[in-house]
Amino acid sequence: MAAFEDERLLADLRAGRHAACTALVHEHYQPVYRFLLHLARDVALAEDLTQETFATVWEKIGTFEGRSTLTTWLHRIAYGKFVDARRRRRRGAELHDLLHQRTADAEAMTPLDAAIAGDQARHLYTLLHRLEPQGQALLVLHYLQGLSYRDMALVVDEPANTVKWRVRQALEQLRSLFAEGAKHHEQEPTE
Repeated sequence: MAAFEDERLLADLRAGRHAACTALVHEHYQPVYRFLLHLARDVALAEDLTQETFATVWEKIGTFEGRSTLTTWLHRIAYGKFVDARRRRRRGAELHDLLHQRTADAEAMTPLDAAIAGDQARHLYTLLHRLEPQGQALLVLHYLQGLSYRDMALVVDEPANTVKWRVRQALEQLRSLFAEGAKHHEQEPTE
Protein backbone atom coordinates (compact mmCIF):
# COMPACT_ATOMS: atom_id res chain seq x y z
CA MET A 1 0.00 0.00 0.00
CA ALA A 2 1.42 3.39 -0.96
CA ALA A 3 2.07 6.06 1.66
CA PHE A 4 -0.73 8.25 0.30
CA GLU A 5 -3.18 5.36 0.46
CA ASP A 6 -2.02 4.60 4.03
CA GLU A 7 -2.66 8.21 5.04
CA ARG A 8 -6.12 8.20 3.47
CA LEU A 9 -6.95 4.86 5.09
CA LEU A 10 -5.75 6.12 8.48
CA ALA A 11 -7.87 9.26 8.19
CA ASP A 12 -10.92 7.15 7.32
CA LEU A 13 -10.20 4.74 10.19
CA ARG A 14 -9.87 7.58 12.66
CA ALA A 15 -13.16 8.98 11.35
CA GLY A 16 -14.77 5.62 12.11
CA ARG A 17 -15.72 4.79 8.52
CA HIS A 18 -16.81 1.18 8.19
CA ALA A 19 -15.39 0.91 4.66
CA ALA A 20 -11.93 1.78 6.02
CA CYS A 21 -12.14 -1.06 8.54
CA THR A 22 -13.10 -3.44 5.77
CA ALA A 23 -10.22 -2.19 3.58
CA LEU A 24 -7.72 -2.60 6.43
CA VAL A 25 -8.81 -6.17 7.09
CA HIS A 26 -8.88 -6.98 3.37
CA GLU A 27 -5.35 -5.65 2.86
CA HIS A 28 -3.63 -6.84 6.06
CA TYR A 29 -5.50 -9.77 7.64
CA GLN A 30 -3.76 -12.58 5.72
CA PRO A 31 -0.18 -11.29 6.15
CA VAL A 32 -0.73 -10.77 9.89
CA TYR A 33 -2.39 -14.17 10.22
CA ARG A 34 0.44 -15.92 8.30
CA PHE A 35 3.04 -14.19 10.46
CA LEU A 36 1.32 -15.36 13.63
CA LEU A 37 0.81 -18.85 12.22
CA HIS A 38 4.53 -19.11 11.46
CA LEU A 39 5.31 -18.10 15.03
CA ALA A 40 2.66 -20.09 16.88
CA ARG A 41 2.37 -23.21 14.69
CA ASP A 42 -1.18 -23.42 15.93
CA VAL A 43 -4.06 -22.47 13.64
CA ALA A 44 -6.50 -21.70 16.45
CA LEU A 45 -3.96 -19.61 18.36
CA ALA A 46 -2.95 -17.72 15.20
CA GLU A 47 -6.61 -16.97 14.46
CA ASP A 48 -7.20 -15.76 18.03
CA LEU A 49 -4.08 -13.59 18.03
CA THR A 50 -4.98 -12.12 14.65
CA GLN A 51 -8.39 -11.17 15.99
CA GLU A 52 -6.76 -9.68 19.10
CA THR A 53 -4.35 -7.75 16.89
CA PHE A 54 -7.13 -6.12 14.88
CA ALA A 55 -9.14 -5.44 18.04
CA THR A 56 -6.11 -3.59 19.42
CA VAL A 57 -5.74 -1.70 16.14
CA TRP A 58 -9.35 -0.47 16.38
CA GLU A 59 -8.75 0.50 20.00
CA LYS A 60 -5.46 2.31 19.41
CA ILE A 61 -5.78 3.72 15.90
CA GLY A 62 -5.82 7.20 17.39
CA THR A 63 -2.39 6.63 18.94
CA PHE A 64 -0.70 5.66 15.66
CA GLU A 65 1.82 8.44 15.04
CA GLY A 66 3.01 7.40 11.60
CA ARG A 67 6.65 6.88 12.59
CA SER A 68 6.47 3.57 10.74
CA THR A 69 4.31 2.14 8.01
CA LEU A 70 0.89 0.80 8.86
CA THR A 71 2.16 -2.69 7.95
CA THR A 72 5.04 -2.41 10.41
CA TRP A 73 2.73 -1.13 13.15
CA LEU A 74 0.35 -4.07 12.60
CA HIS A 75 3.22 -6.56 12.75
CA ARG A 76 4.50 -4.94 15.92
CA ILE A 77 1.10 -5.30 17.58
CA ALA A 78 0.85 -8.90 16.33
CA TYR A 79 4.31 -9.70 17.64
CA GLY A 80 3.38 -8.26 21.03
CA LYS A 81 0.24 -10.41 21.09
CA PHE A 82 2.32 -13.46 20.30
CA VAL A 83 4.87 -12.72 23.03
CA ASP A 84 2.07 -12.20 25.55
CA ALA A 85 0.39 -15.47 24.55
CA ARG A 86 3.67 -17.35 24.78
CA ARG A 87 4.22 -16.01 28.28
CA ARG A 88 0.68 -16.95 29.28
CA ARG A 89 1.01 -20.46 27.92
CA ARG A 90 4.63 -20.89 29.07
CA ARG A 91 5.61 -22.62 25.92
CA GLY A 92 8.14 -21.80 23.26
CA ALA A 93 7.20 -20.39 19.91
CA GLU A 94 7.68 -22.51 16.82
CA LEU A 95 7.82 -21.71 13.14
CA HIS A 96 5.38 -23.32 10.75
CA ASP A 97 5.49 -23.93 7.02
CA LEU A 98 8.76 -22.08 6.37
CA LEU A 99 9.35 -23.99 3.18
CA HIS A 100 5.73 -24.99 2.55
CA GLN A 101 5.03 -22.10 0.22
CA ARG A 102 3.97 -23.30 -3.19
CA THR A 103 6.04 -22.33 -6.14
CA ALA A 104 5.57 -22.71 -9.85
CA ASP A 105 8.10 -25.56 -9.71
CA ALA A 106 6.02 -27.52 -7.20
CA GLU A 107 3.76 -28.91 -9.91
CA ALA A 108 6.76 -30.12 -11.90
CA MET A 109 8.19 -32.10 -8.96
CA THR A 110 8.32 -35.85 -9.14
CA PRO A 111 6.91 -37.76 -6.16
CA LEU A 112 10.49 -38.52 -5.06
CA ASP A 113 11.45 -34.82 -5.27
CA ALA A 114 8.35 -33.89 -3.28
CA ALA A 115 9.15 -36.49 -0.61
CA ILE A 116 12.75 -35.27 -0.31
CA ALA A 117 11.59 -31.63 -0.12
CA GLY A 118 9.07 -32.60 2.57
CA ASP A 119 11.75 -34.36 4.61
CA GLN A 120 14.04 -31.36 4.28
CA ALA A 121 11.26 -29.00 5.35
CA ARG A 122 10.43 -31.13 8.42
CA HIS A 123 14.12 -31.19 9.33
CA LEU A 124 14.33 -27.41 8.95
CA TYR A 125 11.22 -26.91 11.13
CA THR A 126 12.75 -29.08 13.82
CA LEU A 127 15.98 -27.10 13.75
CA LEU A 128 14.19 -23.73 13.68
CA HIS A 129 12.23 -24.78 16.74
CA ARG A 130 15.53 -25.14 18.58
CA LEU A 131 16.34 -21.45 18.02
CA GLU A 132 15.42 -18.92 20.67
CA PRO A 133 11.95 -17.43 20.05
CA GLN A 134 13.13 -13.96 19.05
CA GLY A 135 15.51 -15.43 16.50
CA GLN A 136 12.63 -17.44 15.04
CA ALA A 137 10.44 -14.33 14.90
CA LEU A 138 13.12 -12.27 13.17
CA LEU A 139 13.73 -14.94 10.54
CA VAL A 140 10.00 -15.10 9.80
CA LEU A 141 9.68 -11.31 9.67
CA HIS A 142 12.64 -10.94 7.31
CA TYR A 143 12.53 -13.99 5.06
CA LEU A 144 8.81 -14.75 4.95
CA GLN A 145 7.12 -11.43 5.62
CA GLY A 146 9.72 -9.44 3.69
CA LEU A 147 10.26 -6.76 6.33
CA SER A 148 13.42 -4.69 6.24
CA TYR A 149 15.77 -4.55 9.21
CA ARG A 150 14.44 -1.07 9.98
CA ASP A 151 10.84 -2.31 10.02
CA MET A 152 11.77 -5.38 12.07
CA ALA A 153 13.48 -3.08 14.58
CA LEU A 154 10.19 -1.24 14.99
CA VAL A 155 8.28 -4.50 15.41
CA VAL A 156 10.54 -5.87 18.16
CA ASP A 157 11.41 -2.44 19.60
CA GLU A 158 15.17 -2.77 19.25
CA PRO A 159 17.78 -0.84 17.25
CA ALA A 160 18.19 -1.93 13.63
CA ASN A 161 21.84 -2.88 14.19
CA THR A 162 20.79 -5.15 17.06
CA VAL A 163 18.20 -6.76 14.80
CA LYS A 164 20.81 -7.33 12.08
CA TRP A 165 23.10 -8.91 14.67
CA ARG A 166 20.28 -11.13 16.00
CA VAL A 167 19.40 -12.30 12.47
CA ARG A 168 23.05 -13.15 11.80
CA GLN A 169 23.24 -15.01 15.13
CA ALA A 170 20.05 -16.95 14.36
CA LEU A 171 21.36 -17.90 10.91
CA GLU A 172 24.73 -18.96 12.36
CA GLN A 173 22.98 -21.06 14.98
CA LEU A 174 20.82 -22.62 12.26
CA ARG A 175 23.92 -23.43 10.16
CA SER A 176 25.54 -25.00 13.20
CA LEU A 177 22.46 -27.12 13.85
CA PHE A 178 22.46 -28.24 10.20
CA ALA A 179 26.15 -29.14 10.41
CA GLU A 180 25.58 -31.01 13.66
CA GLY A 181 22.71 -32.94 12.05
CA ALA A 182 24.77 -33.74 8.95
CA LYS A 183 27.66 -34.99 11.10
CA HIS A 184 25.30 -37.15 13.12
CA HIS A 185 23.73 -38.52 9.90
CA GLU A 186 27.16 -39.46 8.50
CA GLN A 187 27.96 -41.44 11.67
CA GLU A 188 24.78 -43.55 11.47
CA PRO A 189 25.40 -47.10 10.28
CA THR A 190 23.93 -48.04 6.91
CA GLU A 191 22.30 -51.34 6.10
